Amino acid sequence: MSISIKSVFIESVINEIEQLSLIEKMQILEYLIKEIKQSVEAIAVIPKPKYKVTDFYGIAPNLLSGKDAQEWVNQMRDEWEEREAWR
Repeated sequence: MSISIKSVFIESVINEIEQLSLIEKMQILEYLIKEIKQSVEAIAVIPKPKYKVTDFYGIAPNLLSGKDAQEWVNQMRDEWEEREAWR
């Protein structure tokens, strides 16, 4: 084997693996791939999705129809206050 082995433990594991059949080696490889993949996924930083301007189409249609933004906010606050008063 051409890998430089620094750890006695790793060297003993490799010696044990070399004694295994091809199928057993493949099972170990499959296990290691699964373990490494899970470890990488656990630490991987998932970037936030980028949004296009068109993704927001229709979210606030009253703002698009010429209503002033502050007027809309005030109206929404008034509506919530009215709802709270009914309770």
